[in-house]
Amino acid sequence: MKRYLTISTVFPSATGRTDEEEWAADFGKGTVMKETQEFVQYEKTGYLTEPFKVFHLRDHAKLLFDFHYHDFYKIIYFVDGMADYKVEGKTYHLKPHDFVLVGANVIHRPEIDKSVPYERYIIYLSEEFLSESNERGESLRFCFEEAERLQRRVAHFAPESYERIVGCLMRMEKIAKQEQAYMNELLLRSAFLEFMVLFNRNVIEQPKALIATAAYHEKVIDVITYIQEHLTEEINVDVLAGQCYISKFYLMRQFKEATGYSIHQYINEKRIQAAKRMILSGMPASQACYECGFHDYSTFARRFKMIVGKAPSKLGG
Repeated sequence: MKRYLTISTVFPSATGRTDEEEWAADFGKGTVMKETQEFVQYEKTGYLTEPFKVFHLRDHAKLLFDFHYHDFYKIIYFVDGMADYKVEGKTYHLKPHDFVLVGANVIHRPEIDKSVPYERYIIYLSEEFLSESNERGESLRFCFEEAERLQRRVAHFAPESYERIVGCLMRMEKIAKQEQAYMNELLLRSAFLEFMVLFNRNVIEQPKALIATAAYHEKVIDVITYIQEHLTEEINVDVLAGQCYISKFYLMRQFKEATGYSIHQYINEKRIQAAKRMILSGMPASQACYECGFHDYSTFARRFKMIVGKAPSKLGG
């Protein structure tokens, strides 16, 4: 049976042992190193083979990540600690019970204060899972689409709402411990579907749940917006600096600090992401090359392989 939920805790207790060692008899889990490495693998490779995967982590955040993105979607439920989350040029200072929504191919990075324990649930969701819809055309991807539309990546619900939503996560933990129980996998999927339905309903019913409070450099956000809207056109730093009426060298420094990428790298990443979606939808690679803003196929193919790991002609293979 697939394991959709992994409980992994790395936090020294008063006895000098980690919580994983304290809980080992109750949970019957493997070593914390194995589970933590599994979490790191998802973060660093960017691939998800299951419909969804949930981690519950509590540690001193010894894991460090550069700015990165995935092919899958991610929700972080922030339980406790001191953390900022940087997403596409904006920095969100997290408070307990915040939910961070990170869409596919969205550049992000957490910044953690290591002096206090950092506890969170991390939920990974596949494109296929979120694409399922009902007869009315409703899909579980709505919350991510709304976060993208508003450019607001953090949700904070009314207390009575998050109690029900988080209750689903806690119920999943209990179900996951009973791996050999009758229809355990089906019950786990049911609890997760309830979580996602409740989450989306509350995004709809609480228009102000997606919070606008974030620290960002206005010019950097203007540049990101411009790039997204003109991705297929000729874009260079001089054009962007002219649009913002600032020095191109100042813009380059601020952009790199906010996103982790140079402007040139960012444009290439976004163009390759767009080309990948086109190719996977059935468009020939030679056409996707020009549709996403490249003017030379050999340059496109070289950058595509560098970023994706395989040639565009081999993507569907």
